[in-house]
Amino acid sequence: MNSGYLSIILLSITLILFASGWKELYVRSISHKGMLLFFVSWLVFSPFTITVFHVRIQLVYLLVVLISLWILHVTNGFIQKLHLLSIGLLLGSLHLLLQQLLAMDPILIVGDAKMDTALVLAVVMVVLQRNELAQIAALSIGYLIGDLYQEGIHRTNGYHFLGSAYFQDQWWLSVFAARTLTIILLAVFNSFRVVIRSWLDRRGGWRK
Repeated sequence: MNSGYLSIILLSITLILFASGWKELYVRSISHKGMLLFFVSWLVFSPFTITVFHVRIQLVYLLVVLISLWILHVTNGFIQKLHLLSIGLLLGSLHLLLQQLLAMDPILIVGDAKMDTALVLAVVMVVLQRNELAQIAALSIGYLIGDLYQEGIHRTNGYHFLGSAYFQDQWWLSVFAARTLTIILLAVFNSFRVVIRSWLDRRGGWRK
């Protein structure tokens, strides 16, 4: 699949899910107007690029920067903000490490290097944080830093390219996978809790 198609597919799936009433599970903290503004901005900005010296920046990259800054702004407490930044730095470093490892030894690739990296980062994110805004912010910071690392050591036709279609695909896959996995894990946990509580109630009834 060519770079850029995956992000459009996941964006479309997300729109369908939100229209079907799943928004409260995925991003409860963001209003409908906020989500609409995000989707419209993504579609409008994605085709455009600005060039600053030898750096070409896709406008979507700047949109992800704004998302990260907004979530950090609304996050309460300096320690919590610092925590999100530290997770983002960890994910950015892990992103570069995985990209380099998969490039040096393709035998490590399970399916596709892009998807493998994105899914690993999503799993790490779910382990570290389960709040939706925190997940989105940390993953966004991680990809912003990871892209800076990656493009800092590579050039395409003499330019460093930030926010490419490859970046967009990975960002969307990681965020979507992290939120979906979190919802599934919470559903499983709640189901087990109900079953155990029911079993304990019955056991208490038998003792009586």
